[in-house]
Amino acid sequence: MKIYTKTGDKGETSLYDGSRAPKYSEVFNVLGEVDELNSRVGLLCTYLLDTTILRKIQRTLQDFNSHIATVDKTNKKLPLLDETLVSELEAFIDEMEKECPKLTKFILPGVTTPDALAHLCRTQTRKAERKILKLSNNGAILPDIIFRYMNRLSDFFFVFSRWVCATSGHIDCFL
Repeated sequence: MKIYTKTGDKGETSLYDGSRAPKYSEVFNVLGEVDELNSRVGLLCTYLLDTTILRKIQRTLQDFNSHIATVDKTNKKLPLLDETLVSELEAFIDEMEKECPKLTKFILPGVTTPDALAHLCRTQTRKAERKILKLSNNGAILPDIIFRYMNRLSDFFFVFSRWVCATSGHIDCFL
């Protein structure tokens, strides 16, 4: 099977449910932002030994994109989005916070490569979140968990960046 279909050569492409939309449409802007976040998370993974939580985040983002890319949700089996996704992120945040010094000042991203990449993931999460909210505000029907998860995910990456510094002995990112 060839990877190219030539069906998008004139600026339209298919969504997950088979409907077609212009490549410049808002839904594809959102899908692209989430995809970029997923790629950034993947890059962060290349600098870490334990990527378990980050790989789960990537799979969750893929599931979110399935929901975002489906206009007619009645005819497509979509991944289930369990409420524990948010509570698991919160638990990771709480555990990492225990190992971080008290936050009393702004921090400087980029003391280590992983901390800089975590900050890029955080800012990309916020950007994707804004696009998802705009898409929803314009009528797209999306599961509420996506909004809660994305909001918590940016918090996760903020704490993750601090945790990476704290557990590697780099306290200078807290200056």
